[in-house]
Amino acid sequence: MIEVILSFFGNYLIEFMTLMLGLALSMRWISFTHSKRDEAYFSHFTRELLSTINEDKTKNIQIGNTDEYLNGLLGRVNKKLPERNLRKDLKIRHQDRRKNEDSSHSISLKDYVSSKHGLIASIQSESNVFSSKVSPDFSQLTDRVMNDDENWTKVFGLFPVDGITRILDVLPTMFIILGVFGTFIGISLALPEIAQIDFNNLESSGDTLAQFVINVTFAMKTSIAGIFFSILLTLLNTFYPIDVTRERTFDKVENTLQVLWYHLQTDNHKSSTQGQLDEILQALKSIADSLAPQTKSKKAS
Repeated sequence: MIEVILSFFGNYLIEFMTLMLGLALSMRWISFTHSKRDEAYFSHFTRELLSTINEDKTKNIQIGNTDEYLNGLLGRVNKKLPERNLRKDLKIRHQDRRKNEDSSHSISLKDYVSSKHGLIASIQSESNVFSSKVSPDFSQLTDRVMNDDENWTKVFGLFPVDGITRILDVLPTMFIILGVFGTFIGISLALPEIAQIDFNNLESSGDTLAQFVINVTFAMKTSIAGIFFSILLTLLNTFYPIDVTRERTFDKVENTLQVLWYHLQTDNHKSSTQGQLDEILQALKSIADSLAPQTKSKKAS
């Protein structure tokens, strides 16, 4: 078994590494563009949500019931958001062509969850957090909301983004290891050739020497290829990082949810304080009204 593996890698290791590099570059491009699309979408979401909150503040809209206000606020934001599911986009284009024929359309639950409605529904499911006066852990809140979004966690709804990024982070080291592995294979194949060389008759050992040089050359080439592939992926990971893009997107959403929670709590606090002041004024007025007859009787006497 070991001999078969050594024979395979001894003949095709560089081709195998090249294939791995091609797959890695493809995965990297897909994951990076996917992360940039997510960043653009969530930036649009945070911008629209903050804009809607500022509009309500400008108009001095009272919140009243937190759940009803939150649903209404998210509903207004939802209307301004673009669709983000590729399959959904294709369906919409197809439906637009048939719009004059049939005005009623239905979508599956999976399409609904993976569309823009899924993000809104995830936030609405956390309404108890926004109603609570106890400040939540906004990092955990954001993690729950975004992990419910299949577009955020998976590429094409199939491959986990975190798994792909971990593989891409490990590959530069793997190429170095494979290069060194190929070097040892080349040397192990070359050394037995030395024993077959007749140093008293080097002319007749020409083929053996040629095979020895080929094996040593293969050993060097695999190391060179491994180092080159490792440097290439390391540079791509450095200048076009996927994790940094996703962390930046996560932070934007976390800050926006924090602003939303404080907006709800500040307005509720104002309403609660105003209600308490009204109750205090009413109680003082009642006391004053009850003391008024006694004051008049004292003055008359």
